[in-house]
This record gives sequence, C-alpha cells and structure tokens, in this order.
Amino acid sequence: MTKLLIVRHCQAEGNLQRFFQGRIDTDITPLGARQIEQTALLLREEPIDVVYSSSKKRAQKTAEGINRYHQVPHVIDDGVVEINAGKWEGIPLTEVEQRYPEQYDNWKRHPEVFHAPEGESMREVYDRVSEAVMRIVRDNQNKTVCLVSHGCAIMNIMCFLHGLPVERIGEIRLGPNMSVNAVQFDEKLRPVVLYENYTEHLSGDLSTREPLA
Repeated sequence: MTKLLIVRHCQAEGNLQRFFQGRIDTDITPLGARQIEQTALLLREEPIDVVYSSSKKRAQKTAEGINRYHQVPHVIDDGVVEINAGKWEGIPLTEVEQRYPEQYDNWKRHPEVFHAPEGESMREVYDRVSEAVMRIVRDNQNKTVCLVSHGCAIMNIMCFLHGLPVERIGEIRLGPNMSVNAVQFDEKLRPVVLYENYTEHLSGDLSTREPLA
C-alpha cells in the first residue's frame, strides 16, 4: 500500500494580509511557524519516506519543518504549485471582487468554469495536479509520502482523488492552513480517502480560516 499525506502550507504573508498570492513567493508568518511546529509533532510518528513540495517558500518551509523529525529526501515539484492567477496576484481580495466581478463570482460560486485573467483555468490546474500526484505515487509505491501544496491546488487534488471531474470541484471543501488529508492507494493505484481537512492539532489561535492560495 502507498500512503499520501497532503498538507496545506502554513499561514503566509498573503494569507495574513488577505491578498491573492498565486505564484507570488511570499514568506511565512510567525503564526505560520507555530503551525508548522504543531503539524510536525502530529506527523512525527508517521513513517514518512519522502517529502514533496512546490518551490514556493511557504510550501518549502512547511515541508522542511515537517521533515525535521524524519530527515528524508525533500523533492521540489512544481506540478503541485498554486494556480497561476495572472492579473489577480498581489491584489487584495476586496479589490479583486470590485475589479473583476464576473470572474470573482465564478471563483466563489462556479469554480469549475473559473479562468484567471492572463492565468490558468481551473481545468488546467486540475489536469496539472492530477498528473503530478499520480506521477509522485507511481514513483513511490509502497511508501508514505508527505506532499505540501496550496489551497486551490489541493482542492483540485482532492477532487481528482475522490474520483470526481473538475465540474464537481464546488463540492470539495477547502481546509485551513496546515490542514492534513490522508489518501491510501492499493496495488493498482486506486485511491481511498482516509480523512480530509484534519485540524485537531491546530487549537486556539493556531486555527486560521485563510483565503485560498
């Protein structure tokens, strides 16, 4: 059996300041560092064989924090990087809603048809992360893999692993920063979701309901 632990990165500067990060390489916050500590403790006893993350600092630092108790290879894979949000990146969310009302309505209510202005469509993200996850699983059969990614990317990953097409991504609930998902694959690489958006390790002020990306 192959096990995949999917972790959303910790609170980053864009989450705190409430602007759309996308591919912007923001750093983590002091609260984010504390979230990493608690998540690393949660996953300390997991027999993790390899850690994957995107190249963004917020994902890399989260992965490095989790890996402190395992000291296993850390692989950078931008197949699981966040959506390229084009013109939205760096803009406060309130301003995004004002400047791009139609696209913002799609983002919130009809994500399956969303296409970032001069960026990726939701279908493109779904196809990209689906291919990346299955490649990672094929390369690490019979191992436990920890994958650190981003909000929109993880929603697409979980949609795919539930066996749903991108047209049903609106049914997938976004977990907060440092939420953990676990998926098991059999010998034919068929996925079964074990648990989703686990946050019991984030007590009190460590629990943050941050915007996507």
